[in-house]
This record gives sequence, structure tokens and C-alpha cells, in this order.
Amino acid sequence: MNGPDDGIPVDLSTWRNEFPVLERKAYLISASLGPLSRRSRSSLDRYLDAWASKGAPDPVWFEDIFPRMASLKRSFSALAGCDPDEVALTTNISIALSTIASCLDLSGDRRTVILSELDFPTDGHVWLAWARKTGAEIRWLRSPDGLTIPLEEYDRAIDERTALVMVNRVLYRSSAIVDAKAVCAIARDRGALSFVDDYHGLGIVPLDLHDLGCDLYTAGVLKWMLGGPGLVFLYARRELLPSLEPTITGWFGQREPFAFDLEHLQYHPTARRLEHGTPPAPVFFIAQGGIDIISEVGPGTIRARQGELTDHVIARADEAGFEVRTPRDREARGGVVNVKVGPEAEKICHELLARDVCTDFRGDGLRISPHFFNTEEDIDRCFDELRQLV
Repeated sequence: MNGPDDGIPVDLSTWRNEFPVLERKAYLISASLGPLSRRSRSSLDRYLDAWASKGAPDPVWFEDIFPRMASLKRSFSALAGCDPDEVALTTNISIALSTIASCLDLSGDRRTVILSELDFPTDGHVWLAWARKTGAEIRWLRSPDGLTIPLEEYDRAIDERTALVMVNRVLYRSSAIVDAKAVCAIARDRGALSFVDDYHGLGIVPLDLHDLGCDLYTAGVLKWMLGGPGLVFLYARRELLPSLEPTITGWFGQREPFAFDLEHLQYHPTARRLEHGTPPAPVFFIAQGGIDIISEVGPGTIRARQGELTDHVIARADEAGFEVRTPRDREARGGVVNVKVGPEAEKICHELLARDVCTDFRGDGLRISPHFFNTEEDIDRCFDELRQLV
């Protein structure tokens, strides 16, 4: 049996039956919400059965939920090239960013946080809020073409006043890939922390966190990871962990949460110190199904197939006369192709949804995001419907 990423062609169409929505929809929206798999539904059902049959909380937590949390950390670590004790689980990127921000002293000489104008908005919102409270300064990097942030912009911006550099490894609008490894190296050389937001890259662009060299990293399972909303991984480099003492915390971040010690604060020695209160248990079971599928197929295999599919999207867009606002070089883009359809993009997107073609929109562009289980026929269906609307 061929394994993932072993260079041997794999018939990925066999996976289509795993996702019931594909029976009737051209599902090209995984960059917003990955489809529900039969495996995830089955995993959730097993949790619900355990809850219903065991009743008392202790057996459910200690026999089902805590083991699932541990297995998710192991699964992510194997996929991402890090160790499980460097990984915390939280609910969304905003909480992950705020947790780290609460660890930092942003009132001294190193008080600048660097972001780009193409980063996902929540990154800006969180750091702007912390800047108001701490006196930190935000420095925005500008894009010369609306698609990319050149490495030179980071190189010019990172200096002795920089506390932290945010890097979106794959930009959400254009799907352009940023050279995050090089940015992290520049930050490290100049004494600044690097924090990679990889929500649009995890699972489709191969990752080795220890090789990437970032100090901090976060990504969730909502999109390409097929895991639904409510779970985000937060990685912190092992050597950094002892210095991270978040003020956004809770009893699950403590060394001995079940000591029920109200009057002392003792952080867990691992990345668990970055966790918070009682976690959303059902989400973990849904997410495990998704991450298992991505691991079995393999990010390398997925990347190769997405290259073929996004090439086909670009070809169909060119044929129809639509402007493409995504890098044409496969190696320079993630899994989305942004196709300009004009000021009626929202209306067009909703018309496509009514015709069982799922995309999303940003501004005047449709974001078409095929995953490994999609086919060229899905894309053809999208453009055949689109040409009737535009």
C-alpha cells in the first residue's frame, strides 16, 4: 500500500465518498470551511455515546476527552515537525494571539509589533487592542502589488525596537506564500520574537516547525484541516516556554488543575501553560477525524494535487476573461485562486451557492479553493455557472 508523500501516484478520487456534501455540490470553499467527513461525524458520535452512557464527568474526561486532547497534540506534532509538549490547544486565533500578547512586556525600548497590511484582520485587531493598553507601537508593512509582501519589507522594518513580528505564511486574500523561514531568521538575528499565523497554510503546505525557526506559531482546523470551528493549535518553542507567563489564563493552564487551589498560580511546565478554562470537548473529536485524513493523504500529496487543480482554475479564468489576483507560479501560492468578478462579487457568490457551487468572496473577487478530493469537473461546473451570471 502506498503511503502519503512517497512520490507514487495516488488515486485521490477514492476519498470523495468520505465527504457527503460532494454528492451534490461543487465544494470549492475549503479555505473558509472544510467539509464534514464521515470519519469526523463517527468520532463525534463516539464521544456523544460515551457522554450518554457513562454519565458521570470523571470517566468521560479521563477516559475520553483528555486522551483525545493528547492524541490531537501528537497528531499535530507529527504533521508539523515539533514535540507534543510544545503545543497548547485553544479555541481561535484571537485567543491564541491575546494569550501570547499577555506574556510580553511591551512598554520598554522593544515595543514595536510588525504586521503587514495583507495579514488576516484579527491579527491587526488583537495587536491594536494590546497597543492601546500597553503603549506598544504597530508598524505596518505595505504591499507593492496588493498580492505579496516582499522579504525586503520585513528586512527593512525589523530593528532594535522590534518586540515581535507577525508572519502570515499564506496570505488569505491572494494565497501568496511569504518566506516565513527567512523572516523568522531575520527576527531572531535582531533579537525579536517571530509569530507565524498559518491558518491558510496548515495541511496544504508542508511544515517543519523546528526547521522553520519561529518562536511562536498558531493555526486552526476550520479550513484545510477539515476539523470544524473551535480548535486552534498554539506552538511555543521549548526554550521560550519558561518565560511565558500569560495573564490570560485559567485552571487548565495550571501545573495541578485538579488540586483546586484557588489562591496560588503555578503554570504548567509545558505549553499547557498557554491553555485556559474548560475546553470545548466535542470539537476535539470532530477535529481528530479531519487531522487523521490530512495526515493519511499527506501535505506533500495534497500540495501536488492542489497545484494541478489551481492551475485548472487559472486556465478557466483566463479562458473566461477574468483577472486572476493570485500568483501564477505554483510554488508561490497556497490553495486559493482569487478571481476578480467585480463589485457584485457577494451577489454572484450567493447565486453560485443557490446553484450548489460553493465559493466565497473577498471584496470584488471570488476565492476558489479546491482541496485534494476535488476534480477538474468541479471547477468546470463552477465556471460554467459563473459565465451565466457575469
